[in-house]
Amino acid sequence: MTTAEPLRSTNLRELMRDTVNLARAGDHRARRVTIGPRSGIVTPHHSPDGELDAADLAAQVWAIGHDEPSDTGTYTEGYYTHQGVPHIVYAPAP
Repeated sequence: MTTAEPLRSTNLRELMRDTVNLARAGDHRARRVTIGPRSGIVTPHHSPDGELDAADLAAQVWAIGHDEPSDTGTYTEGYYTHQGVPHIVYAPAP
């Protein structure tokens, strides 16, 4: 398997859309994303029935962009907490 090409943007919503759309198109590899000075690895996750959790992936990108990592390391269905404060992120439209 090849390494996924990193994604970079100066616009957080654009970066979220590009990342989620790649996963929706079938590229389910972990990849590095960079927004401004922040960078991290995001990984598409799937529900038990095999559906892509696009909101989870969008939340991972959002958290990197705002330097707000999940307290528990989970972003299921776009929901996560950072320093005890809950956040919900919706997946962008295709």
